[in-house]
Amino acid sequence: MPVVPPQCPVQCSVEGEYCVVARRNDSLGACGRRLAFGLAAGVSLVLGTAFVAAGAWPVLPWSLVEIAALAGALAYVERRAHDWERLTVNGDRLIVERMSAGRLWRREWNRHWVRVTAGPRTGRRGPVLLLQAGGEACEFGGLLADDARHEVKRALTRLTAR
Repeated sequence: MPVVPPQCPVQCSVEGEYCVVARRNDSLGACGRRLAFGLAAGVSLVLGTAFVAAGAWPVLPWSLVEIAALAGALAYVERRAHDWERLTVNGDRLIVERMSAGRLWRREWNRHWVRVTAGPRTGRRGPVLLLQAGGEACEFGGLLADDARHEVKRALTRLTAR
């Protein structure tokens, strides 16, 4: 069962001064992924069996390899589907929490000690936010859209100003 963070809008007064939750886009959902896999595997097996009946037996092992590769890809997507990041500024505390591949990670700092910069560019996305304090650094915003990441950087720069 995945650990789901409580919902918090971009600015909330109950949980803290500032709160951002970023999640992966899971538009298909687990049920949809299973249905798509079942349909693709079924079609591949039917075609492979038809080719075996026609005398082209080498097609069936390749169909099985195709199904195994698709199953591996969907297992990877399923494992990452429930990833999320949450950043909360509450009083003098800045808290970053991340659920990635079923592992919960949490870091907490005094917000006035944190320096916010743009980190390295990751894949097709723009640079993530790099939060540095006390010799430690962590990235945030890998799951955010570019415009939302810039908005969060502006707000964090304002909130962590000394």
